[in-house]
Amino acid sequence: MDKKKELATLGFVLLALVYFLPKGLLTPVNPDEASFDGLNVSAKCGSLKIQTASILENFSCVFMISSANGTQTVNYTLQGISSGYLCAHEGLLLYAYFTSDSQSSMIFLDYNLSEKWRRELPAYPLNYTGEGLILVSNPTFGSSGSSCVYVLNISTGRLSGWFCPDVLGGHVSDVKITGGRIYVTIGEPRRPPLETHALIYMKDGEKVKKAEITSISGEGVGIRLLIDANEKYAVVSYFLANERGDEKNGICVFRAESLRKLACKEFKEGERPTKVKLVGNIVYVQTTNGVKAYKIFSLW
Repeated sequence: MDKKKELATLGFVLLALVYFLPKGLLTPVNPDEASFDGLNVSAKCGSLKIQTASILENFSCVFMISSANGTQTVNYTLQGISSGYLCAHEGLLLYAYFTSDSQSSMIFLDYNLSEKWRRELPAYPLNYTGEGLILVSNPTFGSSGSSCVYVLNISTGRLSGWFCPDVLGGHVSDVKITGGRIYVTIGEPRRPPLETHALIYMKDGEKVKKAEITSISGEGVGIRLLIDANEKYAVVSYFLANERGDEKNGICVFRAESLRKLACKEFKEGERPTKVKLVGNIVYVQTTNGVKAYKIFSLW
């Protein structure tokens, strides 16, 4: 009986060690080969000349597009405080938006300057990838509203996908689409006591996974959670700041398909990540103090 108890105790201890010990390691390596090129997909506007102007009186933006020889000029006005345009292989996308209200209006033209479609959406553009234009809708931080992510096919003007994490009053920070999976980072307020939690979600078909990155006490007045991912890993560089001036900076690595946390590395206060890139099992992080690089070693 004593032998059985000893074996059972040993088995329990081993299981506890497997569960609680780190599942991987981040080892510093030489960052000399770091390159953050290719983080955004875009094409040049060719011979088009594009000018924009903001009209604050009626919160609108004017776009003036001319051909290179000046034989053709078109003007468009869209509602929004901020504006931008995207020259993709399929054509030219013009957009204006309100970040605070999560509203945008947009028009898509071919390179003959013929209008192909126009629409409004309850979200604002975040970035453009090979999968489409990514837009996010964020409520007031700490409110009872929900955040959503939309993927827009710019050729058709139709939504090709969307995802609304089960977080109230959260703030979507970044989105990454790769291998058919959508990764979303979001800051979530929780109370009492008031804390801000950084979360990562992964949607793969109907399957949704969720994991915590880190947290900070108080209200999250600064949240930046940048993602990159490949078929094996998902990596998040994080910056959280509260109303008292405290901040947390670092990176965490997860298994791509399960979001099992493998390892984290915390940076010094003030060493804020601004870019992150994953190449195989090497993580490159651009910070306010320079570039860092880490090699991922995983037992899982």
